[in-house]
This record gives sequence, structure tokens and C-alpha cells, in this order.
Amino acid sequence: LHIRSLENDEVRKISITPKPTFYRSLAWSPDGRKLVFCDRLLNLWLADAEKGSAIKVDTSDYSAQSDWRFSFSPDSRFLAYSKRLKNRAGTVFIYDVAQKRSFQITDGITDAESPVFDANGKYLYFISSPNALTSEYGWGVLNGILSRPLVYREIQAFALAAETPLPFLPDGRPNPDARVSEAASSIKIDFRDPEDRLFSLPLRSKDYNRIIAGRAGKLFLVVDGWGDTPGDPRSSQNTSIHLFDLGRAGDMKKIVEDIGGYEITGDGSKLLYIRGRDWFLVDSETAPKGDEGKIDLANITVDANPAEEWKQIFNESVRIMRDWFYDPNHHGQDLNALKTYYAKYLPTITRRRDLNSLIERMLGSVSVSHFGVGGGDIPPSERSSENTGLLGATYTIENGHFRFKTILRTTTYASANGSARAPLDQRGIDVREGDYLLEVNGTKADTDKGVLSYFKNTSNKPTKITVSSNADGSQPREYTVYPILTERSLRTANWAENNRRLVEKLSNGKLGYIFIEAFGETGISNAIRGLSGYSDKQGVIIDQRFNGGGITPDYLIEWMQRKPLYHYMFRAGDDLPTPVNQAPPVKVMLINEWNGSAAETNAFMFKLGKVGTMVGKRTAGAGIGSYFFHPRFIDNGRIQIPNRGAYMSDGSSWGIENYGVEPDFDVEIMPQDLMAGRDPQLEKAIEVALDQIRQTPAAKPKHPPFPVHPGTLKQRPER
Repeated sequence: LHIRSLENDEVRKISITPKPTFYRSLAWSPDGRKLVFCDRLLNLWLADAEKGSAIKVDTSDYSAQSDWRFSFSPDSRFLAYSKRLKNRAGTVFIYDVAQKRSFQITDGITDAESPVFDANGKYLYFISSPNALTSEYGWGVLNGILSRPLVYREIQAFALAAETPLPFLPDGRPNPDARVSEAASSIKIDFRDPEDRLFSLPLRSKDYNRIIAGRAGKLFLVVDGWGDTPGDPRSSQNTSIHLFDLGRAGDMKKIVEDIGGYEITGDGSKLLYIRGRDWFLVDSETAPKGDEGKIDLANITVDANPAEEWKQIFNESVRIMRDWFYDPNHHGQDLNALKTYYAKYLPTITRRRDLNSLIERMLGSVSVSHFGVGGGDIPPSERSSENTGLLGATYTIENGHFRFKTILRTTTYASANGSARAPLDQRGIDVREGDYLLEVNGTKADTDKGVLSYFKNTSNKPTKITVSSNADGSQPREYTVYPILTERSLRTANWAENNRRLVEKLSNGKLGYIFIEAFGETGISNAIRGLSGYSDKQGVIIDQRFNGGGITPDYLIEWMQRKPLYHYMFRAGDDLPTPVNQAPPVKVMLINEWNGSAAETNAFMFKLGKVGTMVGKRTAGAGIGSYFFHPRFIDNGRIQIPNRGAYMSDGSSWGIENYGVEPDFDVEIMPQDLMAGRDPQLEKAIEVALDQIRQTPAAKPKHPPFPVHPGTLKQRPER
């Protein structure tokens, strides 16, 4: 650890550990004598700047623990932090610097994190949640993604001393005896029976993200909001900061919302926040108006020495690979030898882009998927500002005109993506296949130029086209259309819709068809819609060909594995199986060599879980990926190091990596099949599904005879 003096540039060095690793999250104690930080090996450290020593405060077995949340007490004697235990539950601890000992404050069952000391020295605040663990791995696992917006948290507190009164009366009003607004010079903590002194603040449950201490008795609460439809995977997250004053009755006050990064000064008086690409510096306890506090970044200049900077980035890339790669032996590669060999090329580099290429060649020697380098101080390319609008159609040249051969349609697969809008398939526009294109914005569409040349700079702009069903141009029709910039999503959606119709036709309605282009928002929506919408079918074909990955879809696998355990019967209507929301009994998955990452994980779980049958080609073999925080280069360049290995639980292999997932039926699509408009893989999937339906027809539930109970009234003798 290097500490440089602001007065004379003198550097003091504190030894931490003989084995190097990556350190982050440095923070000073209030008295300026101690530093707390964490490392890549999941350790929390405390350095004494005066004594020149560092000790390990705690360590964790939890893989995401590298980002510790901690807070010093006002007198710098105590360090509060949250640590996840083996059950992944966040748990609050307090470390006594004098005793060199940690004390557990919360129960280790209910999730608790982000502890913060109040400047009044009486309370420790933290965020608590009974259901946060359901979304704990939320970024990359579908179960967590769907649960994340439903998580709720509350602000709880721990009274540090046994005699400390609660800051609130039973009716929620401030307790005048608590004197919460007085700053403390020294802190007393009673560690006996801490659970007896835990209490909740009178605030509504929200998705609190972080607590920041302000002046005595004041807290800044960072809240994640999820809009009006939190269950929608497309619902965007909105982060806001609120102020809560313990000395006043009432709810917290919103200061700013819709922000990115933020920082509050140590004394709690100023707030720096980012919104979009703009930075603002404002008073922390008052909501700013308009662009109040906006910082002018246009005139900020930074001197840089590219050659020296690139050398540092080159060396840093090796260090990051050393510390972050999932295999400590780096697949048998000698990183120092690789560094020495490729460093010879550094003096020849004249562009930042070439440095990325050099690092890719050097570290690519470990041979692993999901590795990548990009970004940095690369000047924007000098591309033309022109764009070409597209109508979602193919053309032939006939009778001296461009003629519409095929017209793409807006389909149900396009509903979640605006770029899949079909310009010619809109209400009020009657352009048909076989029509001739006569004019575009009043210019005659001659065939001596390409048809796209008439649509320059028309993307998403009103564009007039004139068409006719007759080659002589008689009976022309004029429409205003809005061309699109790309047809990729539209063509994919039409391909999927044609597949759905083919499955419907060839199976006589017995099978459903679900296309999952990627495991992102649209793909997951299509999967959920299909699995629920086709629950009345006898089988379903899940087509994930060309799917490059995204979110690990564990929830979908659980859904497809569901079987009825028993049924509910009603006086009228059909019986209800439970668990509800079951997939059709016969399931066939289509895979191919373009499947990677989460798509392969989905196929692998489908196979290991014996969910159904797979048809197609072996997948790419990209199973080892990256996860959690990754450091960036000094110029904001990116490096992605695969730090998460995936393996078989019995230790037999690394699962998907470098091999992929094999289908049960290997089917190739040949060029002649494409030319003929055939899809042998889809045809085989339909064949397999129908054969399984014939061999194992779905069992129909039958309820037992209705009970007949003896009457309770005795027959009375006749008079």
C-alpha cells in the first residue's frame, strides 16, 4: 500500500501480504490514521498509516464478497461491515480496533447489509430484507432477474449502548430524550445480546440499495425503483437518493432521481451525482431545481503520454489476468513469459486499437471463451452521417421497374422490439407483393441505380412512395411510410413466424413453436408467453438456434420439468393441475453450432434434467464466463477475464467449455436445403415430437367417486 503526502510527495509503503492480488475500495477513517480496503481474495483489510502495518479483519467464502460494505464509527475505533455467510445471507459485524475482534450483530438468516454509523454515535443503521436472497444472483440467473423487482427492504438500526433510548416513540414521532442531532466524540458499544437492541425505522419498505451517513441524525437512502410494472423484464431501474431526518416526524424527502453514479462528501454537506452524461454538484439536503449545480466538463483537459500509458495498460492486463482468471495456473500458460515475448511489440504500436489487438493475442494464449479486450481512448471513426432506410422487402427488376417480390410482416415475435416494425405492414398502407415501385419522395425510381440509393437518409423519417399494380404505372397509389435502419430483427421475426405456421400445419395443431433469439428481455418474454400459451398443446418445439446467450434461464428449465402432482376440481369447467403453469408433456429443443454461453447452459440443463429431446448440431462450447466486478484500464478501456468456471458436479469434466452440447439427433442443413426453402432440422423436430406423442399419449386425470356420507338426522316415526 503506497501513501503519498500532499505536502512533499513523500511516499510511504505498507506491506500487506507476500502474495500479490488486486485491491480496491480504499477508505480513510475519520481521524485520518487508518485505511480500510478489500482484495480479490475476499479479504477485508485494515491498515494503520502511523504504524505502517496492515492486518486482516475478516475473510469470506462467498464468491461475490470482493465488494465489502463498511463504515467507520465517528471516533474511528470501530469498523462496521456486512459479510455474506455460507447461506449467502448478508450479516452485519462490528470490528473493535482496540480488541482486534469482530462481533456479529444480526442473526445471519435475514439478509442485512450496508451498515452505517450515525454521526451522533448512538446507532448503527443497516438495510434488512426477508426475501432478498431469492434475487441474490440476479444479474445472470433468470430466477433472480424475475425476483429482483419484487424484493423489498427496510431500514433497521442497532442501539450501540444498552441504555440508549429508541429515537422514536410508539406512535412514530421523534423521541425528544434521544437527542439524535448531537455529534459524538467517543463511542460506547455493548456487544452482549445485540439482537435485543435491533429496531426498524418508521419508513415504508422499498428496494433500498445503500445508506450513507450525513450530519448527526440524518441519513441518505439510495433507492432502486422499478416503474409501474415491476414484473415486466423490460421495466427500467430508476435510482434515487432520499434524505431522512430522525429528529423530524414524517417520511423521507427525495433529493434527486434517475441518476447513475453518486458520491456524498465526508461531512455530508455536498452531493455529486451523474445523470446521463452530465455531472452535478449540489447541496446534499435540498432538492436541486433544473440544471442547478451542473458542472461544465467541456473545458477540462488532461495531459497524457500515450506511450507510457499504453505500457501501463499492457502490464495491467497481465496483472488482471493473474488475479481474476478462474484457473490460478492459467491453463498451463506462463504469464511472465507471455508478457516478455509480447512486450517487444509495444514500441511499434501507434494506435490505441492496436494495443487491444496485442493484448488479445498475448492473453488469448490461455485459450478460453468469453475473453475480450475493447474500448479505451480510441477516436470516433469518421463515418458518413448518411443512413439508408429499408422497407422490409425484396425486389426484382421487371418491365423497367423495381418490383416487390416479398414483403415482410409485423408478427407476434416482433411486438417487443421496435426495430422489428414492418414499414409496409401498417394500417392504411396497401403495398402488395407484385406491385411496382414508381417514385420515392417524388424522384422516379429508375433501375439504372440500386433501389437503396433512393432511400438515403430516410430511416425513421416520413417518406413518400408511389406504387402501382401495373407495369405501365397506371392507377398509381401514394403512401407515406417510415423506413427502418436495419431489417435484421424484422427478418428474424418473419422467419420465426413462418416456422410457427409450419409446425402448426404439419402437426395438425398438436404442437406449439417457441423461438428464443437470445436470453434477454424479448427472448425471455417469448419463452414465457409460449410455455404458458401452449400449455394446452400435446407438445412444443423450443427453437434456440443462433442464440448467442444472455441470462442463464434456470427458471425456464424448472418450468419445463413441472409435472402435475394432483388436481383441483370445480363444479363447472375443467380441472386445474398443480403446480400450475405446466409446459406441454412433449418437448423438443432445436440447437446449432451458433449457440453459446447461456444458450448452451440452457441446452445442457435441458439435457441433464432429461426435459426432452434435442435436434440439430453440437453447440459452440463457450461455457466458462465472466462474472461480478471487472477493473477497467486507466483510459476506461475494458478487459473481460473469464473468472467463473462451470463444471460437472461429479468432477468428470468442465461441462460445456471447448466441447459444447450434443443433440440426440444430429441434423445438418445443406446449401441445397436453403436454396429450396427447406429446414431439415425443424422437420426432424416435428417428426420426433409427433412420434413421442403417439408412443406416450398424455395421461388424462380422473377424479375418484364423490363421497357419500351418512346423514346426521334420525328418521322420525310417523304419527
